[in-house]
Amino acid sequence: MATPSQLPRTRASLLQLRQSLAEARDGYALLERKREVLLREVWELMRAARQHEGRVRERFDAAHEALRRSRLDAGSERVRWALLAPSAQTTCAVDVRNLMGVALPRVTLQVLPERLTTSTGGTPASLDTARARWLDVADALGVWAETYGSVWRVAAELARTQRRVNALEQVLIPELEAAITAIEATLEEVEREGFVRTKRVKLRLERERKEADHG
Repeated sequence: MATPSQLPRTRASLLQLRQSLAEARDGYALLERKREVLLREVWELMRAARQHEGRVRERFDAAHEALRRSRLDAGSERVRWALLAPSAQTTCAVDVRNLMGVALPRVTLQVLPERLTTSTGGTPASLDTARARWLDVADALGVWAETYGSVWRVAAELARTQRRVNALEQVLIPELEAAITAIEATLEEVEREGFVRTKRVKLRLERERKEADHG
C-alpha cells in the first residue's frame, strides 16, 4: 500500500488524502476521549485496590493471630486435625462488564460456613475464632481479585490506546498533512504554468490577429 507521500500528485489523490486526514483526526479525538476515560478508571481502580488490599492484609493478620492463639491453647496437632474438616461451602462466579470495549471481570464469591463436626468440649473457643477469621479472609478475596483483574486489563488497554494516539498524532496525521501540502503546491504550480501558457497563447493570437488586420 502506498504511503501518503507516494501517491500521485493529482486532484483525486488530494481529495483522498483530505478524507483520510479528516478520518484520522476524528479517530484521534475518539481515542483521546477513550484514553481520558481509561486513565480516570485506572486511577480509581488502583485506589480501590489499595483499599481492598489493606482490608485483606488486616484480615490475614487477624486470621494468623487467631490461629497462633488456638495453637497455644490446643496444640498444633489438635488444631491441624480439627481444621481438616470442611469449614465452608465456596461458590465463585465470574461475569464481565464492558468499559469502552474492555471486558472487566465481575466476581461473585459466596462463602457459606459449614457446621463444625467436632464436639464443643473437644476444641477451645479460640479455634472457632480462627476458623471465623479465615472465612473472613476468603470472603474478602472476591472483591480484591475483581479489582486487581480490572486494574491490569484497563492498564493494558490504556497502554494500547496511548500507542494508537501517539501513532496518529506523531506519524500518520503529520504525514497526511505534509502530503496534502506537497500536492497542493504541485497543483498550484501546474495551475500557474497553465495560466502563463494560456496568457502567452492569447497574446500570440492577438498579435497574429493584428498583423492580419494590417496586412
